[in-house]
Amino acid sequence: MPLSVLHKKLLREALHLKGQLIAVALVVACGVMVFVSMSSVKESLVRSKDQYYSNYRFADVFLQVKRAPAYYRERVKAIPGVASLSTRLVYDVSLDIEGLDEPATGQFVSLPPNDGPILNDLFIRDGRRLSPTAHDEIIVSEAFAEANALEVGDEIHAILNGRKEAFRIVGIGLSPEYIYEVQSGAFFADNKRFGVFWVSQKALEAAFNMSGSFNNLVLTLTHDAVEAEVIRRLDDLFKPYGSLGAYGRSEHVSHQFISDEIKQFASMITVVPSIFLGVAIFLLNIILRRLVSTQRDIIAILKAFGYSNWQVGLHYLGFSLFPIALGGVLGTLLGAWGGAGLTDYYTIYFHFPSLDYVFRFNDAIMSVSLSALAAGFGSLSAVKQAIKLPPAEAMRPESPATFKAFWLEKLGLKHWVTVPWRIIVRNLERRWWKSTLSAIMIGFAVSIMISGRYMYDAMDHMMWVEFDLKHHEDLTLVFTEPLPKSVLYELQNLNGIRQVELVRTEPVRLRYKQRSRRMGITGLNPNSDLRPLIDSKLRLVPVPNSGLLLTTKLAEIIGAKPGDTLTVSFLHGQQRTHQVILSATIDEMFGLAAYMQKSLLDDLSGSKGAANSAILTIDYAQKDSLYAAFKDMPSVTGSIFLKAMKERFSDDITQSMIVTTTILTFFACTIAFAVVYNGARISLSERGRELASLRVLGLRKQEISVILLGEQAILTAFGIPIGFLLGTGLSAMMPAAYDSEIFRMPFILSSENFFFAFIVIVMVAIASGWIINQRLAHLDLIEVLKTRE
Repeated sequence: MPLSVLHKKLLREALHLKGQLIAVALVVACGVMVFVSMSSVKESLVRSKDQYYSNYRFADVFLQVKRAPAYYRERVKAIPGVASLSTRLVYDVSLDIEGLDEPATGQFVSLPPNDGPILNDLFIRDGRRLSPTAHDEIIVSEAFAEANALEVGDEIHAILNGRKEAFRIVGIGLSPEYIYEVQSGAFFADNKRFGVFWVSQKALEAAFNMSGSFNNLVLTLTHDAVEAEVIRRLDDLFKPYGSLGAYGRSEHVSHQFISDEIKQFASMITVVPSIFLGVAIFLLNIILRRLVSTQRDIIAILKAFGYSNWQVGLHYLGFSLFPIALGGVLGTLLGAWGGAGLTDYYTIYFHFPSLDYVFRFNDAIMSVSLSALAAGFGSLSAVKQAIKLPPAEAMRPESPATFKAFWLEKLGLKHWVTVPWRIIVRNLERRWWKSTLSAIMIGFAVSIMISGRYMYDAMDHMMWVEFDLKHHEDLTLVFTEPLPKSVLYELQNLNGIRQVELVRTEPVRLRYKQRSRRMGITGLNPNSDLRPLIDSKLRLVPVPNSGLLLTTKLAEIIGAKPGDTLTVSFLHGQQRTHQVILSATIDEMFGLAAYMQKSLLDDLSGSKGAANSAILTIDYAQKDSLYAAFKDMPSVTGSIFLKAMKERFSDDITQSMIVTTTILTFFACTIAFAVVYNGARISLSERGRELASLRVLGLRKQEISVILLGEQAILTAFGIPIGFLLGTGLSAMMPAAYDSEIFRMPFILSSENFFFAFIVIVMVAIASGWIINQRLAHLDLIEVLKTRE
């Protein structure tokens, strides 16, 4: 089918404007890429999580007790709303791993002797399940095995209830309970020093003298169950057996981590693509308005030959389809590629049997459709201008622009400004709205870099506060049972120990009015050197002489404020209940916490002087002998190495920052280049005759370049501080989006962030100017002067 006259004209002029339309297409592609990649990664995580939870029967409610008789299974089944349950034994133990100097910590989870379905079931990546008759076999979590290069057939040693025993690895597996594998009391995962292990129930029963008993219960609920009521019944039922309080998925650490990550994707999907669409709308508007103004006589001829207003309007609207089509295809391809790469990157942190990338074609269609609507909106004013233009009026040249003295001239200071710069300022003032929007668009490019890198500024600050200001210890030793104060002297007598402080943490349920929360109260010495309490504003917060100190987030969750009286129910020991005043709150950035002076905690709990952990500083010259001693201590059930955790986290953040900075720089460069390049090209097409006339009148090439590119330089100079403000504003909104129980990000921006954004935008502006200057250098004066105004 032959092309119509309008179609031929459209293709010919689109080819002539290819540079400007490609620049717009790149902006559209960036917006589509972000939308498609973020949406697909979010969907991949959601589907993988839901499928994993369903196929391997992830529990709805969890309960840890001291020791409960096995026949209580039947009582739990009788609770209305309970669908299925599994009882098991779970213990943290100290490990001796070949090739690892430090003592590692393993969470041992029992498996029943039969092969029937259980809750939180295992996916076996390599090897096999446990033999029903062998008690020295073990299955190791995949993350720990990879971090320590363990394979099926290797042997590990663990201290179980004071006895060192050997186990042979027969399988490498995963469980939905440990998608994010983090040690209790740690900030982040340290897969080299903490892992999960599954052993036979008989082996743990024999080692801990738990025959006919269990200490851990997981269950699923029916569709009509009321979770809060089931939890209340469980707490009442297991109170005599040292229950630590039942809780639902919302408080499960692994589930919290992956759920928070999914929520963060949901918040990112709309903000960044909206910026790109806004820039695309602006660029298409100025391109098409200029095209219509330069083709007034052509529009008149088209209408004189019988083309209707709608045909003419759709013809000019068709120009917007080129960047949308090209940007939509390119953005979809880049989004699919980037989404697949980002999904694969998440396998480092989240452990699924298979984290499959899900590309939803609907997301691509939605993003391209939204881009098309945005393009139509951006082209609307230009199209209306073409439709409303009567043929007779269109045949006449456009009315000359009205110029007037600018503010320096009005003050009588025009001799301070050279002729080229007077021309620049007058032109900017004449179209102040376009100048303002251009500066704002450049500001958006700056803001993307600042707000995108904000997270790393915040994380650097959080790590500095947490590891350098708050936690001065090198490691934490966790005891199997609360130990008397004499353990302090035993540790101090070890060669290589520099400083030791005992810490006590008591599991409690905090209640205020109708709200409650399971929590551990940490008892600290009032003048602790190794663990001072520092808030988000870097202020030292003393442990109150009486009453509780809660993190601000925890107080918010239970609805309490300083001065309120809380009900504190101890879950261990004598299980006492007290009314305790909330003395103060502290704004910490990681987790939820409750603090109290150790002496007061001793009095309230009824157990004097006991401690269940110790924080230490060591002489690293003697670390090998110390680590060997820790591995053989029967009273030590686990250890947390702060330095190793910090190094692991810093490595992850550095790697992530390199990738993110590269992507953000590309996005910012795309916007800045598109705005500066299109602005200069349009200015050149508008003022080609004027510039050629000035050239003939004697102005040098450099002066002509200053007139054309100086305008873009001023817009860039104004756009950068606007971008600083926009970036600061976007960054200020992010702490609310990342406010969770796991961490709260402070609002903090580094000067390096602003400087980096400044350098990138200036370099892009210079590159865009150089391209335009090359075109200006080859300007044909005779042809330009022949052009009819």
